[in-house]
Order: sequence, then C-alpha cells, then structure tokens
Amino acid sequence: MRKLVVFLLVMSAAFATCDEYVASAVDNFGNSCTYPSCFGAAGEYSKAALCYLNSGDASGANTYFQKAADYYLEGISYVGPSGDYPLRAQCYEAAGDMLAQLKDFPSASQYYTLAAEEYLKTGKPSDAAEATVKKNSLGMPKAPTGFVLSSQSLAIGLVIVIIAIAAFLYSRKPEEEKPVQMDFSTARVESIERPAEPQQPSAKDKMKEKIRKKYGLA
Repeated sequence: MRKLVVFLLVMSAAFATCDEYVASAVDNFGNSCTYPSCFGAAGEYSKAALCYLNSGDASGANTYFQKAADYYLEGISYVGPSGDYPLRAQCYEAAGDMLAQLKDFPSASQYYTLAAEEYLKTGKPSDAAEATVKKNSLGMPKAPTGFVLSSQSLAIGLVIVIIAIAAFLYSRKPEEEKPVQMDFSTARVESIERPAEPQQPSAKDKMKEKIRKKYGLA
C-alpha cells in the first residue's frame, strides 16, 4: 500500500510539472495564437508534450504535440513569403518535429522540405542538410543501442561452430606407423675396430717355419 501511495505521489508530481508547461503557455502567451507570442506558446506546448511522453501519458503527449505544431504553423502564417526566412525555417522544422512524434510522416516530410528551402535562402546549407536528414529518416527504425542475440543469429552461430569442428576432425588423419629403423652404425664400427682373428698357418707356412727353426733362422 505504501509503495502504491509513493508511486501515485511521484506520478502526480510528474504530471504537475507537465501541467506547469501548459500553464506557462497560457499565462505568458495567452489562450490564442497571436504574432509573435504564438511561437513562445508553441515552445511551451512542445515541452509539455515531451514531459507527458516521458511520464507515460501518450494521450497527453499527442495532444500537445499537435497543439505545438498548429501554433508553429499558425505563427508562420503571420510571416509573409518575403519576411523573416530564419524564423520561417525554424518553425517549419519544429512543426516537422512535432508531426514526426505523432507519426504523421507525410506532413512531417512536407515541412522538413519547406524548412530546408528556407534555410538555403538564408545561406545556411548545414541547417538545410540537417532538415533533409530528418526527412529521409522518417519512419526508419532506430538502431539498437546494444548487441542483442536473436534465435536466428544463435542458430547460425551454432551451425558455424559445428562446421568448424567437423572440418578440424576431418583434417586430422591418423599418423602412419613408421618402420623401426635399426641403427647399424654401432655394429659397423665394432666390426671395423675389432682386430682380425689370426689366420691358421697353411701347410706351406708350417714347413717354412719348421725349416727356419731347424736351421736357426727363426
């Protein structure tokens, strides 16, 4: 119960703040749009609309977005085609902003175009380009502020991982058994270094040895 009371108090304070913008528009600029006070009233109504929007009151927001747009456009009607170009450009752009909030994209596009034309008349190509960017972005979804994983992206990622694992396993062929190589170097050296066994004397040599011994030649 206490939380509900606190919530209602906070919401009432928020709406009271929004109502203050409406009251400011009426108190400071009157109930009707008269030149040039209607521009100030339009600014207060746009603040009220944004306040209601942020407070979750879509109905109140739409009411004052429309009222602000009407005041901006009515104010322009007091300024003839040969009048204050900068003021006309800014009001056309502001009216486009209000109508874009209402998702009236055709009307918003029209006023952004008029704003760009008026800015070019006053030698402000950068402001004209900004109005054109707003026009071209009407109705486009906003880019996500963070990375969001969808089920589709997860499925694609899983398939990629499976393919990578399969490719890795396929590339690993079993190693062929290498034949055991015997080192014959040691045996070869031993056979070379081992002294040759003495040969048995032949019968002829035995006879020669016997003669040398007999005659003292051995």
